[in-house]
Amino acid sequence: MQYDVLVIGACTAGLYFAKRMAEQGYSVLVVDKDKKEELGKRLEIFHMDLGEMRRYGAPAPEAGDDFVHSFKFSASRSALGRWEKYHEHTVYVMKLPAYIQRLVRWAEEYGAECAFETEFDELIIEGGKVVGAKLRRGDKVAPVHAKLVADCSGIPAVARTKLPAGCICENFKLEQTDKFYVTVNYVSFLKPEKVHIRHTISWPFYKVWIAPREIEQGAILGVGANMSYEYGERCLKKFLQDISIPPFRIDKVERGAVPYHRPPYSFVADGFVALGDSVCLTKPNNGEGVTAAWYLVDIAAQEIGAAMQSGESPTAEEMWGVNVRYQRSQGAQFAELLATMTGAVDCSRAENDYEFKHNLIFKSSLRNQKVDKEQEKKDLIKGLLKGVLNGKMRVKTIKKLLHYSTIASKIKHHYMDFPADIHGYQAWKQQADTLWASAGSMADVVYDKEYYLNDCNK
Repeated sequence: MQYDVLVIGACTAGLYFAKRMAEQGYSVLVVDKDKKEELGKRLEIFHMDLGEMRRYGAPAPEAGDDFVHSFKFSASRSALGRWEKYHEHTVYVMKLPAYIQRLVRWAEEYGAECAFETEFDELIIEGGKVVGAKLRRGDKVAPVHAKLVADCSGIPAVARTKLPAGCICENFKLEQTDKFYVTVNYVSFLKPEKVHIRHTISWPFYKVWIAPREIEQGAILGVGANMSYEYGERCLKKFLQDISIPPFRIDKVERGAVPYHRPPYSFVADGFVALGDSVCLTKPNNGEGVTAAWYLVDIAAQEIGAAMQSGESPTAEEMWGVNVRYQRSQGAQFAELLATMTGAVDCSRAENDYEFKHNLIFKSSLRNQKVDKEQEKKDLIKGLLKGVLNGKMRVKTIKKLLHYSTIASKIKHHYMDFPADIHGYQAWKQQADTLWASAGSMADVVYDKEYYLNDCNK
């Protein structure tokens, strides 16, 4: 079989990319190892920003199907449960399995073909270029040739990790420390008449949040942490000891992991592109990955669609604009956030509370609010120094914050200077490797200091 585009993985990134390529007139085959009716079953409820859905032209959910309800803002609180910060945005609460079925129909309406219970086996590479993949269905393995193979298989990155060593698109695998392990508890309140969860509330210090679910008297109580599910649940236990919430019972528990690692420097190789969780595309501050991935997919569909108009399989050089446009924009922003987060969370409960109170790191984000980055930086330094003088911040905490913020700023500007030409890539990559080696990770804080669990009550 021969297609223009072979997409491996029928979830949000793969189906959106399939739709975008099919609507340009390319023949597209989407394959997934799961049964059609099992897609997205790992998670029942998810949230999506309405503005971002509209930005990407995604189909709106419908009442009675995948729509649950909506809210217009979210909030975050300090480690002492105070100084609530508001973030204005309309959010849909939706059923993930039902929404993925909607995306399947959406992609098929534009001409994409979908094959389920069909598993990726290996890439077909000729002359250094990816020209297709061998697919397994039951006991049979068959080759499918394509001008472009897109890995949208999620965290396992089944195709990207099979690229040959030294390929311009890195083939690294995620280790245990490269993921955030998320446990979602579907709870019902024992005194429902006294509590109504209308929007999401998060406590960044504990990596815990509470959000609406499909029943009025209940909520979703979630936690995400490095290292393991067990460690995250210990963090949740610590949260419940420190923060008072109404009594509840747990109806159901779901678990899932999200990537927490820098994306590959290049998303493309000859005849190949990787998208979504397979390239670690999640928002570093909250782990949401759907619309973060769609930002890259949108760019990829434009650049690759144009590169394939010649009728030939596109080379990495012809698709280089995917890297340039992404890394200089969202890539730079996310890289800065990822490098900053370690310093932002490595503090005591009291210090976190001080940061909230004085808007040092955690602050309200209102629509139409103008941000003066230079003034914001001056206010941060002033506030931190004042905290030391008042005995509210430890000197070692401030040193960490300044170290990580300095490295993060350097990383951001390096990404904004991503080479416009593929021939400048290797020199840029060497410098990027050096910067990331200095940045460390949240897993370092967890492992070395047993973050959240030992001496963070001061």
